Amino acid sequence: MAEYFALQAAFCFAISHILIRRGLVTSNAMTGSFISLGMTAAILWLLLPFFVPLASLWTPAVWYFLAAGFFAPGLGRTLTYVGIERVGVARSVPVANSSPMFASILAVFLLEEIWTPQNFLGTSLVICGIAILSASHGGQAQWRPLDLIYPVMAALAFGISTNLRKLGLMTTSLPLMAAAVTASTGFLFSLCLLHARGGVRVLVLSRANWGWFVTAGIANTTATLSVFYALSLGSVVVVEPLVASNPVVSLILSALFLRRLETVTPRVVLGALCAVIGTTLVITR
Repeated sequence: MAEYFALQAAFCFAISHILIRRGLVTSNAMTGSFISLGMTAAILWLLLPFFVPLASLWTPAVWYFLAAGFFAPGLGRTLTYVGIERVGVARSVPVANSSPMFASILAVFLLEEIWTPQNFLGTSLVICGIAILSASHGGQAQWRPLDLIYPVMAALAFGISTNLRKLGLMTTSLPLMAAAVTASTGFLFSLCLLHARGGVRVLVLSRANWGWFVTAGIANTTATLSVFYALSLGSVVVVEPLVASNPVVSLILSALFLRRLETVTPRVVLGALCAVIGTTLVITR
């Protein structure tokens, strides 16, 4: 079942990325992040009273999930959307999904994981993939290689969050509660960021993009909940590679539905595959 939930998460994340990209045509990253995170938090809290005793919120594990929510989806999701806006889905998503590399490094210290030669090979492939993507001229019409810092920092934030989530689930195995708390922290982070950048006037909502963002929020909710169920049922080394495979799905969906917005060149595909294969090697050593 862990494998099923992980693959379901990968598919739903890919759908969410595509929907966000469509909405960004007439909006901005801040709006996409705010609406998506708000939808996720609201849906999970509406479900919580029906499936989980509210008394379960009074557990020390909540602090792990609160901290995890700050890094991802809060910081990580926002940086991912900025990356999508700056360099496109085909580049930003694969780089952001190198997060298992960072998660694996941190797990050596937090979860006593063992670092093997396969990890080094995987790390090299991930770095190679990022280099190929940064040298590519496909996808976004105009972009700066420096803008790849956004998805790279998103990957680091996701890696930190993954370790915190696993630590929390090792204490209390309540995926729905964990997902609701984590999503709420992410939304509060987005709310504070929105206030710092000028308040609601920063949001760019219209009939053209509202539906895309709301639908992306629903897909993101399914993906988020699937990740927590997968982590509660299986190990990180099994779950993370499957979830991280969503860039391949994103590339396929980009080619099918974003033909006017994204140009998926052979170099972009090669870079994405290097990042995905490297990430898989790192986490499945």
